[in-house]
Amino acid sequence: MYGSKIASIRAARGYTQAYVARQAGIAQNTYSKIEKDETHKTDDTLLGKIAQILGVSVEDIKSPTPIIMNFHDSPQSGQYNHYHTDEKVINALLEQLEKKDEQLAAKDELIKQLLLKQGL
Repeated sequence: MYGSKIASIRAARGYTQAYVARQAGIAQNTYSKIEKDETHKTDDTLLGKIAQILGVSVEDIKSPTPIIMNFHDSPQSGQYNHYHTDEKVINALLEQLEKKDEQLAAKDELIKQLLLKQGL
């Protein structure tokens, strides 16, 4: 019903499906189905979340007429040069890095002990 319009707005904003899905609190494959119109009916609350993320109104999405988008809050505005990131994602990545550092330190210690046993 509104999938292609949502997809066009998302692409114009420079957002990925994964980003919009994460911000809306749904799975990426669910969001993909919305853009492909593979869902029977998109809940108005969810449509409202998607509209808010994309910086448009629900009426803009539902309207058959094209919309004029304001890019003041998107990567195309030139007002900022950072990407939208989810703090949970960043923290999870940092945690993974810490675990990798611990694993590398344990590996190095094991190699050191093995070399000592062999007299090297």
